[in-house]
Amino acid sequence: MFEPLGLTDDEVGVYRALLRRPELVRPSELAELATEVNMSEEQASVRLGRLREMGLLVPRWNIAGEEYPLHPATGFELLADRRQREIDKLAEELNSSKAAGSRFVSDYSEFLIQRQAGEVEILHGERAYQRMQVFQPTKSMWAMFPPYAPQEMPRDPEDSPDTVHLKRGIDARYLVVESQVKTRGAREYLDYVAGYGAKSRVVPSVPLKMIIFDGEAVVIGIDPDNTSVGAMIHHSKSILRIVIDLYERYWRDARPLVEPALPGPAVLSAQETEFLRLLVEGATDEQAARKLGISMRTVRRIAAKLSEQVGASGRFELGVRAAQRGWVD
Repeated sequence: MFEPLGLTDDEVGVYRALLRRPELVRPSELAELATEVNMSEEQASVRLGRLREMGLLVPRWNIAGEEYPLHPATGFELLADRRQREIDKLAEELNSSKAAGSRFVSDYSEFLIQRQAGEVEILHGERAYQRMQVFQPTKSMWAMFPPYAPQEMPRDPEDSPDTVHLKRGIDARYLVVESQVKTRGAREYLDYVAGYGAKSRVVPSVPLKMIIFDGEAVVIGIDPDNTSVGAMIHHSKSILRIVIDLYERYWRDARPLVEPALPGPAVLSAQETEFLRLLVEGATDEQAARKLGISMRTVRRIAAKLSEQVGASGRFELGVRAAQRGWVD
């Protein structure tokens, strides 16, 4: 019962006997104490020593050479406090060991990444942003940006980390989503980088966020829908060949950063064309809104406009009629 406090049953038995008959603590009464607790004198003497160590048997302050058993209310509170301090210390040591273990696992994981995927860096959370500051492109920087989340919108363009690269006069290109150009912060930023000779083009949507530095490394988000998760940095020639080819294809199909003329009755905007492509591929309204970087209300407005234009009564019929008119492949 009292083991958590550091007391054995035998020690509790001796303590209980001393509380009932304090005089048994005297050396001359050792034999009587041993009889009282049903153990040998040597055993009783060892238990007395343990009670002294635990602070349950203390000297009398007014009689030299005399001892007395501490009141159990005080004695057990003393033991509990001491045990709590021991537990707290163990908990602190355990947490320290767990932290050391986590660091060990992290170091080992990084070792495995370097060993098993030598040309790929995987960076989580803030480490991805810190790693981005290491890049110092001397030739080119090609970026592809999906719609910004509100918290990711550029603030003062001059605070952009791209500025230091742009001042070197590198080949800077920005592929941005059409809906993003209509937001004030993004348009101000694109106008700002244009002042350094950067080129920007507009597309209806992009598959993910990526930046290619000098054609030698590409940074790609781990989660296309959440840039805060982290990034992968690929250095392999095979991956670079694929992403450069992908980027160049998007760049060729993109339009310059100028406001398009309003489409005539039978002309679709790039945004409407991309919406129809997504619709035919089976995307939901929510997925289309996310890909295009527009609200659900705008998606429904586009769908309603196109449906009215072709006389469709539903999404499936709209896709069929759009295909019949050659609006989608």
